[in-house]
Amino acid sequence: MNKRVHNMPDEIAAEIKSIGKVFNEEVAGKTREIYMPLLNAIDRSGIDVTSDISYGPHERNILDVHVPENGLSDAPTVIFFHGGGYIRGHKNVEGDVLHGNVANFFVRNGIIGVNATYRLAPEAKWPDGATDVGAALAWARDNIADYGGNPDKIFLLGQSAGANHVATYVFRKSLHPSEGGPSCAGAILMSGVYGQGPGGPAPNHIAYFGEDSSKYAEMVTLGNVEHGDTPVMMSNAEFDPIGWERFGIELLAEIATKFDWVPRYKQMQGHNHVSQVYSIGTGDNGVGPDIVDFIDQTLSG
Repeated sequence: MNKRVHNMPDEIAAEIKSIGKVFNEEVAGKTREIYMPLLNAIDRSGIDVTSDISYGPHERNILDVHVPENGLSDAPTVIFFHGGGYIRGHKNVEGDVLHGNVANFFVRNGIIGVNATYRLAPEAKWPDGATDVGAALAWARDNIADYGGNPDKIFLLGQSAGANHVATYVFRKSLHPSEGGPSCAGAILMSGVYGQGPGGPAPNHIAYFGEDSSKYAEMVTLGNVEHGDTPVMMSNAEFDPIGWERFGIELLAEIATKFDWVPRYKQMQGHNHVSQVYSIGTGDNGVGPDIVDFIDQTLSG
């Protein structure tokens, strides 16, 4: 008898498992097809969305703010930065059904949800993605009170390339607005690719980090964690490629070694690199409740 994973429908769990520990554009497309019926079925009533707010000078420096129709007061905020391998991706996919599910999940839990888009390679080069994370956070600190949020309760959430951008911003002191740190209450990192594998750089990494791979060690997250005062939660998916999972564990160990504390960590059983995001708000109780609990514990501590 198969054990249901995180309230994931058995047929979806079987399909994700059959794909295995690989990720590419074909896997991303197939996973999206699997989840679109569930995403389209999510109740979106009672939520107000203010779309395409500019937080910077570039056309991709835009974000959406999701709040309940009846409003909030002194609420936490989560800003979500999508994946896309540095060269693709958007805060809104299939209208805003995909990624809108992330922001709406937080709204259902008393948290303002913000979805942000950032500049892409090859136009954008390291550390432009992280700079955009900081700019979106600065916008939120200046404006989120207008939506019922507390500017001192803002959390950054990134997945895949978005996680790399959030990690670069949070862990690099040179990117912080002041000596006081990154000015966020915490960071959640989902399946970032924090280092460079032995097979040489992929084309999308060359597009973002540049042609000179000898400089990559100075730019990747691993080996360059300078700031350790911001609470961090990390997750990987069971069916992430093993090298990417290893990067997550290595980052966990680097933080523990340098700063004598261990980030909260979860392996998303039954999920692959993107299904962990697509599943949020669908009734799957995988990582969403853990993020909400991390926020609650961080703010109450």
